[in-house]
Amino acid sequence: MATPSSTYLLKRDQIEAIRLGSRHLLWQLHLKHLLHPEIPTTDGMVIADIGAGTGLWALEVANQFPSLRVTAFDIAGTHFPSPEFWPSNAKFALLNSLQDVPSELVGQFDVIHLRMWAFVVRGDDPSPLIQNAAKMLKPGGYLQWEDARFESSIVKGDSAALLRQMMSQMGNAAKINFQWLEELDQRVNRADANLEVVDFQKKLWLPQNIPLCMNTFLIALENSGAILDKLKQVDPSVPSTKEWMDALETLQKDSCKPEGSQLYWPPVTLLARKNT
Repeated sequence: MATPSSTYLLKRDQIEAIRLGSRHLLWQLHLKHLLHPEIPTTDGMVIADIGAGTGLWALEVANQFPSLRVTAFDIAGTHFPSPEFWPSNAKFALLNSLQDVPSELVGQFDVIHLRMWAFVVRGDDPSPLIQNAAKMLKPGGYLQWEDARFESSIVKGDSAALLRQMMSQMGNAAKINFQWLEELDQRVNRADANLEVVDFQKKLWLPQNIPLCMNTFLIALENSGAILDKLKQVDPSVPSTKEWMDALETLQKDSCKPEGSQLYWPPVTLLARKNT
């Protein structure tokens, strides 16, 4: 079984937990919903949040829809809240969603929720994740997905361009390619998962949400600096930890200036339905 460190590039610490909470707020400001409006809700529906992190999305769904049952899955339980904070209709469990689905989870869920898998998927191939999520769905169930189009990151200013170049070097060493997110609808349709895309959007952030997107992104980049030494052993062109942190500090300072530098990712959302 893959270890959490082999699939996740960020440290699992308190700062990361706070960042995930801020990013959840960012998505809520953008989407203005938890469950996609086209998903019909009925009493007793069973929902899974895969790669749940802190489980904040799952907790909010459980509170907003008390007649539904929600399970938050992640490969590591580091960010899971203590059971005393779980609503009665929510629970947390460990799951490696890139490996074969356990038989007891096959065809058990009305909705599968995915969010921010960009840095987990390797080799420009999300099909294992898509196929496993589809296996967990009941016929007629829905796959709801929100992610980041890092390939189309907005880059403004020299300091942003330098850090974006460093990101590319880091991504090459980690075998990460973001092209699949530009055509997520096509990848889902081609994944041999019996899914049909019903909604696909590349709607940009409202201007007032861009600073929050950028701030959470920069925190993630600072956090990911912890693995640079390992990646540099794979590819010497990867920046050193000092070069990375210096570039981040420069960008952070430049971004505070009027008409300053910007580096952030635009969102992509998808809703697909499993054929009956």
